[in-house]
Amino acid sequence: MRKILLFFIAVMIQFATVASAMSAGELRTLVVYYSYSGVTQSLAQSIAGSCNGELLEVVDHGNYPRPESQTTYSYANNERSQIDAGVWPEINTSVESFNAWDAVIICTPLWNGKMANPMLTFLHNHADKLAGKQVALAVTSYSSGISNVVLDAHNTLPEAIFVGNPLHINRNGRATMAATAANWLETLDFEPVEEPSVIKMRVVVGDKVFPATMVDNATMASFKDLLPLTLNMNELNGNEKYYYLSENLPTDKFRPDTIHAGDIMLYGNSCIVLFYKSFATSYEYTRMGAIDNPAGLAAALGSGNVEVRFELVESLEGDINGDGEVNISDVTSLISMILEDHGDTFYPDYIDVNGDRELNVSDVTALISIILSR
Repeated sequence: MRKILLFFIAVMIQFATVASAMSAGELRTLVVYYSYSGVTQSLAQSIAGSCNGELLEVVDHGNYPRPESQTTYSYANNERSQIDAGVWPEINTSVESFNAWDAVIICTPLWNGKMANPMLTFLHNHADKLAGKQVALAVTSYSSGISNVVLDAHNTLPEAIFVGNPLHINRNGRATMAATAANWLETLDFEPVEEPSVIKMRVVVGDKVFPATMVDNATMASFKDLLPLTLNMNELNGNEKYYYLSENLPTDKFRPDTIHAGDIMLYGNSCIVLFYKSFATSYEYTRMGAIDNPAGLAAALGSGNVEVRFELVESLEGDINGDGEVNISDVTSLISMILEDHGDTFYPDYIDVNGDRELNVSDVTALISIILSR
């Protein structure tokens, strides 16, 4: 047994550099952006890729003249005059709560020397929900300075906690935008945020067991009162299984932009959805949790309706595979999770064995120490 464990240590030492590079970011970060021409979208994607953040696009009302022209500037100026008079333009994006994220990075273009109207409207509409939230600002422009955009942000979000200096990408910086954004992220001194409580659950499909980590929110508080629960889930779109409960659950809707295989969501107020493939989405869901390692989930669920059982389990430190024991199979599962990055941004105690808010080779070392001490 000890020889096998020492072998795993040697293997993980070889993977140490790779594992560190693939580990999730320290904070659960939302990158919210508005983009008219596509430049700000590229910046937001670069930032999200560097910090392992989720993307949220602010969608405008669709009435801006396109392609960009003098007419566009005139329209935006008139609209800004209406904003200054207290009449805000409609946008097609809203978020019920930002509790799922520790930090929010705002990416916006500069319009006529000020913040783009759709992003300004988004911040205005969500100012109360962003109160006390850590916020950073990234701005794109052609050549103008961004001081008025910064002023707009602070005036619109007076109770947000702005972190670091704003990032400014002008036309001369677009070629190196990704590298500049990555370097900028390193300068942001976000305060550590206490990890949310999590609920450990087991999803059983036939003879396959998939451990899952659920967020401790109002939705799960109601759902876990129903557990254990066996559902005959319906197939939809070749990427998900769903089931409508006979009762409604509390909601906290948001648009995730991207669904990841293994996500467990609430659609509407009664539809439990288990996703087995990753894809882009424009729908809104309430986050419930996710299967820790979705490898083999699609095969287990198959292409038709399927019976799925949801069970609560007591979390055990180091029990990565959820079988109620801590042994060499958990080391294998942990290595698999490290090498397969599924976009998770936080890890519960039983997985983050050394408690450093990251998933990497140090957790394998700590797990092996636990096994050897038993």
